[in-house]
Amino acid sequence: MRIALAQIGARLGDFDGICSRVEQQVHLAQDAGADLLCVPAPLMCGVTPGALVDYPNYEHDLLRALDRLAAICDAAGVACIVPAVLSLEVGQLFEAFLLRRGRVVPLRLTMIRHQEGVPVSPWSPPVFDVAGTRIAVTFDAQRDLASLPGGCDLLLHFPVNGLDVTDCDSAAAAALPTGQMTERVARAGIWMACMAPVGGYDDAVYTGGSYVLDDGGRVVALAPCFEESLLVQDVVRGVPCEAVEDRKIPRFDRGTWMWNGLRLHLRDSVAAQCAGRVLVALDGGLASSLLACLAVDALGSRSVIALHVEHDAASDGTAQELHALRSRLAREVASRLHIRMVERVAPDIRPLLDGDEPGNPGISVPTAQARVDALMMEDVAQIELAMPLSALTKTDYALRPRVGARANVATLAPFGDVYLTSLEWLARARNRISAVLPEELLGLNAVACDMATVLRDAVCQLGADGDIADRALSSLLALDPSQIDGALEAHVDRNAVLDDLPLFATDPESAALILMIVRSGEASRRLLPSCPIVSSRSFVERAWPSMLGWSDMGRHGQERLRAADLADAEFHRLEKRGAARAERARGEIMDMLADLLGITPEQRRELMGEEGLERMGEQLKDAEQSVREALGRMASEGLGPEAFGLGSQDDDAGASGRAGFFSLN
Repeated sequence: MRIALAQIGARLGDFDGICSRVEQQVHLAQDAGADLLCVPAPLMCGVTPGALVDYPNYEHDLLRALDRLAAICDAAGVACIVPAVLSLEVGQLFEAFLLRRGRVVPLRLTMIRHQEGVPVSPWSPPVFDVAGTRIAVTFDAQRDLASLPGGCDLLLHFPVNGLDVTDCDSAAAAALPTGQMTERVARAGIWMACMAPVGGYDDAVYTGGSYVLDDGGRVVALAPCFEESLLVQDVVRGVPCEAVEDRKIPRFDRGTWMWNGLRLHLRDSVAAQCAGRVLVALDGGLASSLLACLAVDALGSRSVIALHVEHDAASDGTAQELHALRSRLAREVASRLHIRMVERVAPDIRPLLDGDEPGNPGISVPTAQARVDALMMEDVAQIELAMPLSALTKTDYALRPRVGARANVATLAPFGDVYLTSLEWLARARNRISAVLPEELLGLNAVACDMATVLRDAVCQLGADGDIADRALSSLLALDPSQIDGALEAHVDRNAVLDDLPLFATDPESAALILMIVRSGEASRRLLPSCPIVSSRSFVERAWPSMLGWSDMGRHGQERLRAADLADAEFHRLEKRGAARAERARGEIMDMLADLLGITPEQRRELMGEEGLERMGEQLKDAEQSVREALGRMASEGLGPEAFGLGSQDDDAGASGRAGFFSLN
């Protein structure tokens, strides 16, 4: 059997475009002599379509598109597997549609209907045959590889989880050098084909890298990462194949996979918005400069427009020097990237505001300037017909979401799931390809400068009194940027509590303040633009109640309380109570026997003890053996019960008064 893996991408729900792309792959697979064509899992409706799958007309159009593809596959003589999310009785789960002989067969749903009388899990991998090869379909190879039905020749794996730069297993072929998957496949003794998606689907990022393993766990076919491809491979169980050289198998590199994943997602997001160009606000900082570089890599320099807003020079000499440096860096970045820059001059709004005066709760000057910049960005975006992008990072999402939400006109923040300190090594990795960023933006000073701005806005949005705000700001500014992002990463991504944060051991007050700032920005965070997910947990997945009044202040050295511990304690209490009841019941029974047999209290206590019970058991065994020997002698000598004065129940004459008792007992 020859299998073809179509590593392609398309816009979600564009059934005409999807059918056109799949039809091209069907003809390519036909030319290659393939028997089965596979397409990625999120191609039709993504990974988390939500309530869309419950919409009747959507399911209707989806099945119409599959019916159209079934006719195309039938004409080409190629079977096809198309995954899609369906709403079943147990909830939403991925279905695998088999298109063969002009029919559309939902494999999982058919399996459930066929085995209604037999208990079967809807998560069990459905099995089908193509060209004499028995194939099992799974969306979780780690779970199903050890429990496949007998007789399977090939495991067809459709990954659904997007890229997580902290987990190399999410990078498909790049995880093969670790040896975990290859060892498990070799232990199972079956072939395995991984159909890896490529591109961006809503907030999920995929980097490609489909592959095929033989029944010995060797890599026999490999598709490239970060690009579309059609991978074709013969599956013959028990026949050795030529393996791919180890040097051709990609090695996972966090910076490379993050940068290319964000690039693919930005490209597909702009295409989904039908925007020909994007607009980036260049302020001379690290985040905005790196965003412009990412946009150029994804779309080309002609599709990227930069906006730089000049503000009136501040009265402070240091502020004037910083403003001049930022303006120079913004122009230098635009020149190196060969992108067109639009420059605007913002009016002086300080005379209109009183927010910087002591005791005045009005809008501060930096906040007002950010809103003016947003208005200018929206105006330029409408004039240039460009999609505005935001340079907000995950650190901004965590610490100053209120400021970002008030001055935001963008619909996408490519770095929204990347911490600010991660941009420094990401910029260095990108600059090794071509030096597009100035040296001033590659050091820790650029990160510290941007972090200081974030912390000032974070403390300002708390609305605290002057002395308290100054104390909080000085406490946070004394920290290294890596300490702040380290605390955020542990709390947000790994769900660490205050007592377990790395910062808590050295500065517990600052750690508690950071967590309080994160908690207070929950409502504003929902107004920020969407972002691609490239971490173990984004803020979308980590959402807390927006009206929450509780904040983590630590346990103060106390042991953690768990509901499971309370349940275990109650179970042990009931178990002990049941043992006491059983002991009391045994005592009552022994009292009754003692009264009947005339046993003294001392003898009863001796019998109730462990030694007495053991001795009684030994005596019973000896008595049983003696009775067996006596009965054996009686049988050998031909003696009956009458020899001992124990006549039968029918012979009342001369019978002992106890004959009836012993005959029955």
